[in-house]
Amino acid sequence: MASSTSAFSEGTASAGSPSPSPAIEPPLRGHERVAFGLGDVASNLSWNMVSSFLLFYYTDVAGIAAAAAGTLILAARFVDAGADVAIGVLVDRTRSRHGKARPYLLWGAVPFGIVNVATFTVPDASHTVKVAYACTTFLLLGLLFSALNIPYGSLMPMMTRDQGERATLGGFRAMGSSVGTLVVTSLTTPLVVAIGGSETSRTGYFWTTVLMSAVSVTLFLVTFRHCRERHTDIGTRSITLGRELKAAVRNGPWRVANAFAVVNFVRLSVMTTVTIYYCLQVLHRPWAISLLLPLVSGSLIVGGLLTKPYYARLGRRRGNVVALAASAALFGLLPLLEHTLPVFVAVYCLACLCSGVSMTSLYTAVADTVDYNEWRFGVRSEGLLNAGFSLATKVGTAIGGAFVAFALARAGYTDGHNPPDTAISMIKVLYYGAPPVLMLVQIGIIAFWRLDAAHPRIVLELAERHRARS
Repeated sequence: MASSTSAFSEGTASAGSPSPSPAIEPPLRGHERVAFGLGDVASNLSWNMVSSFLLFYYTDVAGIAAAAAGTLILAARFVDAGADVAIGVLVDRTRSRHGKARPYLLWGAVPFGIVNVATFTVPDASHTVKVAYACTTFLLLGLLFSALNIPYGSLMPMMTRDQGERATLGGFRAMGSSVGTLVVTSLTTPLVVAIGGSETSRTGYFWTTVLMSAVSVTLFLVTFRHCRERHTDIGTRSITLGRELKAAVRNGPWRVANAFAVVNFVRLSVMTTVTIYYCLQVLHRPWAISLLLPLVSGSLIVGGLLTKPYYARLGRRRGNVVALAASAALFGLLPLLEHTLPVFVAVYCLACLCSGVSMTSLYTAVADTVDYNEWRFGVRSEGLLNAGFSLATKVGTAIGGAFVAFALARAGYTDGHNPPDTAISMIKVLYYGAPPVLMLVQIGIIAFWRLDAAHPRIVLELAERHRARS
């Protein structure tokens, strides 16, 4: 490794404002950026059906007890933890005419769509059979999601090394995530009711999931077709798995990014899951589901547009602190506005906008840790490092959903028919209290981020090393 590696240490890279990324390669084409963003539309059309509606589907449609639903959601995510690492390592060692990451999008999209439909088709049988079926389909869905999402996340550092381009791709990905989530959260309940006649219709959920899954599969194939892998020259076939894992564990920015992601997705999962119960049992306005849930995802569209100039000015660490602190403060006002719905919605929208700006930084942060890994340890490992982010996404989502399920079960919630006052109080505590507390935890984590100032220099040095080898 070059001796200049010691020129900047992880502990001293935080000083100063972020420098502009050097122009080391031609910009990406517009259709590549759009196609990359469509990959997250595809992910969220399916996965947000799970994160936003699956717990409600289990408890109020399929008739699975809340505690059992929470247990299976949480247990499945820890069972497939090892599979995420295996898929990441496999991506790093894949060589095909389609590249390293893209083949997984081609061959994994259709099975993922099929299993997504099966997840929302719990049979009308005994409770034991229902739970067994739900465990099997949910676990398989998580494995297939990893087989798509880890390669998809690995694409960003393969497409470009330029930090400005990555910020743009991160913005497109955040907007794609927002569009997918917006479609799911705004249309699912109306479609279920239109097809099946009520919010708890089995037929409505089946055909709604079929529609979402079909579009998801199509968009994954569009991403496969139009995104090009440019930077796959640093292979890992001759590098042992032990060395890769050791480098990942020692990669401080990667640890920070993944801890931040876990808490982020716990918060997002709690917000989206409990919103359905909040609208039905506290506001008594079912139509509000299609208003409040889309505001969470719609904020990412604006956040995606602001990503590049916002973080170029403030840096990832300070930018996240400011955005999350503002969002937490706005959330603190919501309990006072519960009976003034227009003002409530306006403040809620601003709070979601601030947290949405924060969430857009996740994707570029993980891509930057890939460069750091190569620069510091000589191991690039796009697949393995993105496996960590995929696992953080799933574990955070599972913890959030399970937490809501266990809390509701403890408060005596069984279904939506005449829930006890303790359950109503618990729904309010989860809705108002959990998000700002988790935002404060995120602020504490991002304070340890150390790549803002160092990353442009790292990219330049890597470019010089690659030229010297060519």
